[in-house]
Amino acid sequence: MKPQHFLALAFAQVLWGANFAVLKLGLDTWPPFFFVALRLGAVGLLLIPFVGLPKRSQLPGLLLLALLLGVIHFGTLFTGIAISDAATSSIVIQIQVPLAALSAAVFFGDRIGWRRWSGMALSILGIALLVGRPAFQGGWAAVALILAASVSWVAANMQIKRLAGDIGGWQLNAWPALLAAPMMLVLSALTEQGQVETLRNATSAAWFAMAYQVVVTTALCYGLWFAMMRRYPVTQVMPFTLLEPVFGALTAVFLLDEPWDWQMVLGALVTVSGLAIIVIRRPQSVEQPVGPGA
Repeated sequence: MKPQHFLALAFAQVLWGANFAVLKLGLDTWPPFFFVALRLGAVGLLLIPFVGLPKRSQLPGLLLLALLLGVIHFGTLFTGIAISDAATSSIVIQIQVPLAALSAAVFFGDRIGWRRWSGMALSILGIALLVGRPAFQGGWAAVALILAASVSWVAANMQIKRLAGDIGGWQLNAWPALLAAPMMLVLSALTEQGQVETLRNATSAAWFAMAYQVVVTTALCYGLWFAMMRRYPVTQVMPFTLLEPVFGALTAVFLLDEPWDWQMVLGALVTVSGLAIIVIRRPQSVEQPVGPGA
């Protein structure tokens, strides 16, 4: 791998990790479903001029992806982060990695050896250490929401695998976002209040969080990710995702002044160790995830 590509992948993970702290900053102002709706709508409108509109025959598959990724994944993830702390959320969401490995075994016949089973066990143990801390905010409700987000992320990636032959990476970002945005607006209208007042009174920090989602997370990070996934084997690219929970926790602690303790550090180390065993041994032919999931 060329040095500039190594740095680009590492930089993308730093920005993706910081996204959890930025999300928490935005969720102090935006209601979660409304935040998701605005993000998805802005992403869709930003990319549509470059990718065009989908064919009618592509809509059923895209609608399913919009439901799995745009509505269920982002809806549950943003709600979970809203009631939890960003540092722990950035690590707990990594449960999607062992779930992805299990789904690959069930649906694509991938063989899971003892090393990867031990990696799964380690990552789950690490997450249990994290959520069992007295300082952990949100309790099991937050864990359940983030777990639901992880399950829907895995299901969305399976749907992406089915669509990827006919639809490119930027289209997979733009079209489901545009389809999911109205769904999230309806959910927000039914379950949340004060959306108009939020728009009128949003602070510069809230708009920064929104812009970060659209420009940095989607345009920059996903752009780098898709470019490297096309250039290099998955087994070379995927280990970089190990940086995301590390920088996610660090930015939340230092930028948001979130509390930390040695149980959090131990849980993070155990989780990342388990993820490393899973990710580094992942076969190239099995999975090509859309991204870290935030």
